[in-house]
Amino acid sequence: MTAKRILLVHEDQLLANMYRERLEDDGFTVEAARTGDAALRSIAACPPDLVVLDAVTPEPAPARLIATLRRDAATRSLPVVCLATSRLQLAEDAQTAGATRVLARTCNPMAELIDAVETTFGLTRTALLSKGLTFRPDQSWITMGLDSAPDTITALRRSLHGLSRDAADGPALRDLFQHIHGLTEQMAMLGQRPIFQFTAALEALVFDLIQLPGTINPSTLRTLSQALDFLSVFLKEPHRSLARDTATAHVLVVDDEDGARKIIAAAMRLVGLNALTADTPAAGLAALARQDFDAIFLDIGLPEMTGFDLCTRTRALPQHEKTPIIFVTGMSTFQNRVQSSLSGGQDFVGKPFNVAELGVKALLWVFKGQLGLL
Repeated sequence: MTAKRILLVHEDQLLANMYRERLEDDGFTVEAARTGDAALRSIAACPPDLVVLDAVTPEPAPARLIATLRRDAATRSLPVVCLATSRLQLAEDAQTAGATRVLARTCNPMAELIDAVETTFGLTRTALLSKGLTFRPDQSWITMGLDSAPDTITALRRSLHGLSRDAADGPALRDLFQHIHGLTEQMAMLGQRPIFQFTAALEALVFDLIQLPGTINPSTLRTLSQALDFLSVFLKEPHRSLARDTATAHVLVVDDEDGARKIIAAAMRLVGLNALTADTPAAGLAALARQDFDAIFLDIGLPEMTGFDLCTRTRALPQHEKTPIIFVTGMSTFQNRVQSSLSGGQDFVGKPFNVAELGVKALLWVFKGQLGLL
């Protein structure tokens, strides 16, 4: 029986090689393309049996590429499996355009892909050798993936620098997104779950900024810069081995505005953190006396006492002497920054909120606490 041909469309060369190796081990013939245009040329020359498409492939975007295939009678029924992304909108666009299947975002993308290939070709669960296998620590892909991380961080910084000079710089934003997306998929493939969790949240933030460039402000740029600084440390040993899953981490949110509390709590849940909310300083202090927290978000303009005063009171509690405290406020003056430091706070985030930014900020400080980097 002739081997099934798969066209793999992925811009990241390392990830493409990892997918290709596993699929070839299972007896498939695999060709690769790095852009949508290259994929269309390859399909026109010799149609494959299946297209595996990264959700953020450039030139053209995956949804447009799939729509092009569906308009042509020769490729209308060609199976297209779209790899996962952190943003639901991209998955929905691919599905609407006619993707056969859009994979779920997990920390085991290889197993997801193998399952999709089995389904597409009607294979049994035991037909593919790599089903359920993960990368062993001694395999070269682990070293290659992590060794390439410093270059990725350098590229990310370059893109952020371009964005900082011109907040409306679309190419810089898209370049930033492509690099973060590739890093996120690498960490998922290599089983580096905590780093995957962090970079997925960062990927979501940059995607939101692409969709709404008007929300780019000093707060979001500062958060992006902090995230890259932390990543450069997080990717190195011993930190990447010491980080833990955040499923048991708890965040306290103290804000007298009902809407703000709900937004921050929802942002925590989106990145896998547990949130407890309080609408007054007294309720916040009661919660702090009852349990430990991994991070605290404090509004500055609280009733009864200011957020700065509440921060000072929190620091007097032995169990919260070093708990990360992030101030949330619409007032981003230098005086507030000075006061936040003097009262014992580590960071601040500006209103109106970007939900994805809140998630990145929380994970940043939760992981710093885990790693003893406070």
